[in-house]
Amino acid sequence: MQSISLASHQTATFCTAAEGAVLLVNAIKDESRQFRPAVFNALVLWVSSDSSKDLAKRLAAINEYCPLTGFVECGRYATSLATLDSDKFIRPKGNEQSIEWTVFSDKRSIPALKLQYQADSLAQVNDQGQGLIGDIDSALAECQQLKSERDARLGMAVFNTINSGLNCINISANTAKGLADKLQGLGDDKAYWAFCAFVGNSSELEPIKELFL
Repeated sequence: MQSISLASHQTATFCTAAEGAVLLVNAIKDESRQFRPAVFNALVLWVSSDSSKDLAKRLAAINEYCPLTGFVECGRYATSLATLDSDKFIRPKGNEQSIEWTVFSDKRSIPALKLQYQADSLAQVNDQGQGLIGDIDSALAECQQLKSERDARLGMAVFNTINSGLNCINISANTAKGLADKLQGLGDDKAYWAFCAFVGNSSELEPIKELFL
């Protein structure tokens, strides 16, 4: 699975989320980029706001639940901008920064997914252990305890997509052009924004979808 991201602070000049989406679409269609995926099913996450302060607030909620590199970096910039009277960050001169694919190899780096893996592991251990337990009452009590512990861990990862303002789009596509075509018209007229797209086959994307959809 690969990911590709773009945020408002990475562009050469200020532009809207809709204009930023065009830059992202062009990068997805660009066949010269390294680490380009072979399949193009995608889960696209994006958030936008009229102010850096509000964007920082939205991203803080998202990153607490699921810290993604692009969103974390954008959140830091947005927080810094919110404390300044004007934009004092040095923007790249000339063309926009290159938007590159990255290989997202370890989904367990996402805390919420790590909790799910731990829960699944406990469930597997419990299933294997039940055959060795002769006392049915003892087995049921242990199973209930494991379930309670799992629910408590997963309860730490409660997240409300709507309240955070996070937009989640699930896309099935056979080619980069197919994915790009389905992303046409993405974004809005807000000036502070961030996009993150996970691209891969259905099985690779499933754990990410379970977090947000």
